[in-house]
Amino acid sequence: ILVFMVTLFADICSNFDDLSIVTDDGCIFAGIVVVFVKVMIFQTRREQIVRLLRDTIDSCDRLCEFLIGEDEILDKYLLLCRVTFYGFSVLGFFLVIALLFVVPVEKGELPIRARYPFDTTVHPWHEVGFFVEACTVSVGVTAIIGMDSLLTSLCTLFLVQLEILNAHFKSCGSDGRHDDATPDETDKRDSPGITGRNACYGVSSTTSCGKDNYDPDAIRRGGDGFAERFGRTIRNHQRLLAIIDDFNEVFSAGMFVQMLSSTTMICLTGFQAALVIGQSSNTCKFAIYLMAALSQLFYFCWLGNEVMYQSASLTRSQWLSKWDDELSSKTGRLLILSIIFSKRTINLKAGVFYVLSMDTFTAVSTSSKKMQRRSIVSSDRLNIA
Repeated sequence: ILVFMVTLFADICSNFDDLSIVTDDGCIFAGIVVVFVKVMIFQTRREQIVRLLRDTIDSCDRLCEFLIGEDEILDKYLLLCRVTFYGFSVLGFFLVIALLFVVPVEKGELPIRARYPFDTTVHPWHEVGFFVEACTVSVGVTAIIGMDSLLTSLCTLFLVQLEILNAHFKSCGSDGRHDDATPDETDKRDSPGITGRNACYGVSSTTSCGKDNYDPDAIRRGGDGFAERFGRTIRNHQRLLAIIDDFNEVFSAGMFVQMLSSTTMICLTGFQAALVIGQSSNTCKFAIYLMAALSQLFYFCWLGNEVMYQSASLTRSQWLSKWDDELSSKTGRLLILSIIFSKRTINLKAGVFYVLSMDTFTAVSTSSKKMQRRSIVSSDRLNIA
């Protein structure tokens, strides 16, 4: 990847007076920079990422121990993860094919413009150059699909937990049982032979557990009251807030580079698509590249927007928890405390400048179109001159 980046940058510098070559190379360079930055983040922060994964999955496991309709929520978001993974994989496959094999090239030329310290039009240097480009594009697309799948899966787990927290808050005043729970499901979960992954969740476990590791069987049978259920949900909410802070600490820099790169890619691919009108193969290449940049940016911003929406819904869910049926000083303190915590909207950040949301997506798309128009006007003026 580093060798390919250097050759691309060298070609951009050597043809800086040709806007069409600069924008063509710039599209590929912007995409490969994102891959390189994310690979370096995953390599240098591997332990933090592993710990973040474990904390997220453990937090989700704790929330899914009780019968409030978690299965439906999990199935919905599992389907979303599968659709997006296979969708991005298919798009990445077609992008590799378009970059390496669809675009027509003159005899001896490489499919992607680059400047090497040897003549790539003769044997065996042509094969060497093609090998570098084919490996970089293939491995780069595979890597970005894998890394982004991990990121989107983490964000999806945040959504799962926020939606379950909303359901937990609403069910605090109904003996801990969700209205949609069927007797068969309750009996199944009440079975002594079924235990969770964590021994602390098991009915027959004698392990000494912390205050957040409670007995699901006792809770389902009404063994605790409103204050206990409400307080437990507040602790789960606090745990999720800490996990999302860790997520932003690890990945916000990479997401900031993603935002900058996506803006550049959308602008340059749009400009290139306008230049190559009538050349079906080049139009196809840049259309797929533009689709990949837009869809990647849109999905991250949509996930961030959904996280904001679900977190903002917590206050309403707390108000609908039937707290007025359990009036006491403890209930009042818990309600005030939970509303104070929920007033902090959860954001997925891209550096210190961006918050992932649909407003950000609209702003980036608009700025990219403006940059594209200016580039086309500048090109027309140069041609006239």
